[in-house]
Amino acid sequence: MKLKRYLITLALLVASMPASAIYISEKMVNDYLEKKIAEKNQKDVKVLNSHVALLDGYASICASVRSRYLAKDVDFCADMTPAWRQETASLHATRMALVSFDAPGVPPQQIEALKTLLNQIVLPRLEGVELYRTEELIGKRISSVKVVPGQLDIAM
Repeated sequence: MKLKRYLITLALLVASMPASAIYISEKMVNDYLEKKIAEKNQKDVKVLNSHVALLDGYASICASVRSRYLAKDVDFCADMTPAWRQETASLHATRMALVSFDAPGVPPQQIEALKTLLNQIVLPRLEGVELYRTEELIGKRISSVKVVPGQLDIAM
């Protein structure tokens, strides 16, 4: 019963706050992403050193991929547009595009061909990858998210 009262009080407090006072920090997004990647890493392919940077109107994600099938780690950065899905109380990556791709030992002209192939075939299939999830009580009240440097400003 006390938990229910606490949640109702919290919901009323959040609802009464001005929208500009509510935000999700870059650190919160990165902590969530690190946890989710750790859950999904397989022994054949691992994503390492992932980091999301929240910029002005868009975000960038950089990481390294390690595989037992590759001689060295592959590094990449991709720009994306984070979009809020109210029905699932979660933030998703949309319109992803590789901006850098480094595969040691692969000639530059092949890197560009690989980057183009990944942008046209692989990244569109990753549309909607979850970057962050919040409690449904609050998350379903969020109507939109604006990306600003270092944080996501929330509108309810």
